[in-house]
Amino acid sequence: MNKRMFASDLDQTLIYSYRSFSSEQVQEKILPVEWLEDRYISYMTQSSLNKLKVLSRELLFVPVTTRTKLQYHRINFQQYGLSYPYAVTSNGGTIFHKGVEDQDWMKQVSAGRDNCLATEELIQKFNELSHPSWVLQDSGKLADDLFYYCLIEREKIPLGEVAAFKLWAKDNNWELSIQGRKLYLVPFNVSKKAAIQYIKAKEGIDQVEAAGDSLLDLDMLKDADIALAPAHGELYSLYSQKISGLETIQFTQKSGIKAGEEILEYVAGAEQSKELVV
Repeated sequence: MNKRMFASDLDQTLIYSYRSFSSEQVQEKILPVEWLEDRYISYMTQSSLNKLKVLSRELLFVPVTTRTKLQYHRINFQQYGLSYPYAVTSNGGTIFHKGVEDQDWMKQVSAGRDNCLATEELIQKFNELSHPSWVLQDSGKLADDLFYYCLIEREKIPLGEVAAFKLWAKDNNWELSIQGRKLYLVPFNVSKKAAIQYIKAKEGIDQVEAAGDSLLDLDMLKDADIALAPAHGELYSLYSQKISGLETIQFTQKSGIKAGEEILEYVAGAEQSKELVV
């Protein structure tokens, strides 16, 4: 019997902020999965949680997130009886196995930094471009000493200059990605794809099913046997513009928090007889 892995991004793929679904007509119960300071900030439908709980017993579920280690640990699936041996954080830079950081993976990631422009040089170059008119002052952070991100005003981005910087960064083995109000700069050696390949080899996985909504998920999705994405977010925007390179990804019919349900239904096999938008 094939050993299957379901590697999935979290934010806007499986879990959703209140703002992202508050305007929708969601009939079923919504349950909180993340608490910050004095309030809940991320949610799933009860149906999604139930499906994920069943799936986690049938295959290897691996949450794969760009969140830092600290941000990831705010998520509490365990309160609903959902457990899993692996988690990938920091955009692939960190792998947790049974709650402990994988030291072999850490060494591989560290060795790969030699092929990328030094972080300090990249941030210095970005600071020449950034301006308080579109980058929130003092919002820039180096996450887990692996990648950089800052808060932005998307509608005020100088598109031409940012596009040119993106190409320059790519030439120096860094990826620029914009998700919501965050701009990310991630070195090529820190990737979700590489982390999942490492776990796949370690666990002898035969088939990988992956889900995600952003450019930082794209390589992982392209490498998967089955690739799923919600009908919203960075990848769907590119799909809507008929950008090439997304042909192997299956997009959901629904958007928002219901897309998360649809992805889980597909992985579980309940939706295999139905066509997703391709």
